[in-house]
Parts: sequence; C-alpha cells; structure tokens
Amino acid sequence: MTSIDLEDIEGTPEKPDFRRANGAPMIIDKDGRNQRFSRPSGWGKTLDDENALVSWKINTAAKGVAMDKALQAEWIAVADDDKTQKRKLQEKAIQAGRGNQASDTGTALHSMSERWEDPDDDFDPGPFRASLEAYSAEMDRLGIVSELFEYTVANEEYRAAGTCDRLYRLTKPLGTPDGGMLPIGTLIIGDLKTGKSLDFSLPGYHVQMAIYAQGEFYDVEQDCFMPTPDIEQKWGIIVHMPANAETCEFIWCDLEVGNYGAYLVHEIKDWRKKWRNGTYSSPVVEVEADEPRPLTEVLAESPQAWDDKQWMDQMFPFIKSRIATIRDSPPAAADLPMVWPSDVPAPKAMTEVHQYIKVLDVLDALETKYGIQFPAGDPRVVPGVHSSEAAVSNLPPSQQVSVNNPVDAESTLSGAEMSKS
Repeated sequence: MTSIDLEDIEGTPEKPDFRRANGAPMIIDKDGRNQRFSRPSGWGKTLDDENALVSWKINTAAKGVAMDKALQAEWIAVADDDKTQKRKLQEKAIQAGRGNQASDTGTALHSMSERWEDPDDDFDPGPFRASLEAYSAEMDRLGIVSELFEYTVANEEYRAAGTCDRLYRLTKPLGTPDGGMLPIGTLIIGDLKTGKSLDFSLPGYHVQMAIYAQGEFYDVEQDCFMPTPDIEQKWGIIVHMPANAETCEFIWCDLEVGNYGAYLVHEIKDWRKKWRNGTYSSPVVEVEADEPRPLTEVLAESPQAWDDKQWMDQMFPFIKSRIATIRDSPPAAADLPMVWPSDVPAPKAMTEVHQYIKVLDVLDALETKYGIQFPAGDPRVVPGVHSSEAAVSNLPPSQQVSVNNPVDAESTLSGAEMSKS
C-alpha cells in the first residue's frame, strides 16, 4: 500500500463561510437585522453528561504535557490570571496527548470523502482507501447518494447557524427503526464523524442535526436565506468513519429526540439570560412596616419615655468626655475595647437606655481601676448635696428607687446588676 502524507492531500476548494464575531456566525435575518447566532455543533453540549469526558480530557492533557517539554515550559511561563492563554494551552495539551495526527487525519477524511464521491475527480486516497471503500459500500447497500456537501444552514427558531456535512438522497426505499419506510427521493441530513468513539457526544449530535434539519439554506456570500427543499424531519444519519481505521458505520439519528433536546437547551439559555439581565433576582427579605411616627408624637404619649430621652441627651456628652479622658491614659485606653459590652454599639449609635447604663458602669469600673478622675459636669450629681451623702446612680430617674417606696427599694436592681442581666 502506497504511503501518503496528509499535508500532500489537496482538499476541496475552500468554501465561503459565515461572517463571524468571536467565532460566532453572523446572519441577516428576515427582518433585515444583523444577528449573532450560535453554532449548532456546540448547542447540545449543555445536555452532555461530561463526567467521563472531563476525566478523559484531564488524563489526555496530562499525558500531553508530560510528553512535550515545550508545552511544560509554556505552562510554567503563563500567568495565573491569564485565562485566555490557559484555555489555549489546555487545548494544545489535549491535542498533544491524543496525538495531533489523529485530529489532522479526521479533518482530512472529511475532505477526502468529498473528493472520493466526485466521479470526475481521479483521486487516490492511498492508505485511506479501505475506509472510503467501506463508506461507499454502505452507501450502495442502503441506496444513498450525496446531494449536497457542506452546505450552510441558519435556524431562526433556535438562533443557530452552521455548515452541515451532507444532504443525502435515497435511490431506493429505506426502512426506519420505527417500522416506517422512507420513499425514493427522500432528502436526509447526514453528518460525518471521524472520532474513535461516539459514546461521549451522541446526545449533542442529535441536537445538532435536529437544528440543521429544521433550518433553511443560507447564502453566506449574499447574506440571505434561500429556498429550501423538504427534508426528512424524523430521521437523520450519522456516518461513523473512525480515523486510522478501515470501517464505516451508518447510524440512525432520531431528530425528534434531538429537537426535544434543542428545546431544553433553548429554555436553559433563556433561563440563564433572565438571571443575567435581572428578570430573575433574589431580593432581601424585608418586613413591611407602618410608616414611622414622629418621635415627638411617641414621647408625648409616654412621660417616662420623654424623661428617658432627656436623660440620654444629658448623658451623651458626659460619656464622650469621659472616654476622651480615658484615652489620655494609654493603659486604660488599651483596656477600653476589651471591656466594652459586646451588645452595645459606639456611643453615637446608642439609642436605648440599657445601653447607656452598661456603658456608665464600664466607665466607672475603668476609672476606678486606673485612678482616673472623670471630668466636671456630672449630670448625676444633685446640686447642693455633698458627694459623701449623695447616692450617684447610673439609672435614669424613671428607674431610680424612691425613698418613700420600700417595695421599689427591695425589688429594683442596681445599674451594675442590670448591666449583668
């Protein structure tokens, strides 16, 4: 058998392609708008169970890096945050691990199969003749001929556009898995796959082919839709011709199953889009409350609340001046955060009587510990009464014990006790 170099194979002339934006095909829709579509080849990946595939990719990439010192150097050199370059290196590692030759052979087989089917092309495929002869034998057995090669299709429903490998035509009736019979002349979409195994990707292939079957011919040079013949919508054909093998198998593709998958992917894409644009969101749980009433109105209904408010207004500047004095003593200043009540905010944020009481108790204890005199202007001092006879309290007037009420005297807690409770 004559050897052949893949680089010496003259493929079919390069065909016009879609205009592209970051790899995505661009079309002019029927309303005259310039639209960016997805590629059918990647549409079904959302549904793939990628556990086995991911494991294979990791193993293959690891093998590729281990075998290629230049690739090792590139991985060492790439910056941690360079995601674009890392994606490129991942693909290079996978190709190195599986062998670029296998990938190149698969690509070449697509071109060779088209030349092989051209009766006017005197083409010698060399060592790949056995694969192509197996392909021809299956086509003859089933009564299939190629009507179109690599024709461009756009599907407006799913906003996807791409190039379909084959449009086959039946030269004799062909039975289908559901017991039906396709008549002579039926047009069936076909897709040529050259990978070693189809196990990982069959679901995606079904989705891809369903999108092609439902799409319309698109002229990429004139940027317009073209008249499209009736194409079989129930069944398609996947041609499995593994690279570096001498076999070829024609497999039925259930397009209704593929169409259902395409619908599911469409719903998932729409769901994700609505999360991105804010249609779906997760607002913070809030309790609906009545319109807050003015503070003066609330205090007017409660004399005690009014008294407490006046007391806090008096204590606030006194507490601030005492804290300023404590901060002049480094040991005390260091101790203050340690003894500050954990459930009490900073002075400017205090709004409750019990918070003032706790802070006054803490300041008293800290000043006693470090022998610090608090500043003048103590609002707790009773004018005209000697300090030795006055009972200074950290409680507001509404909570202080009345000397004429022994019951209160027995039942009321001191400020320090309240702070502990």
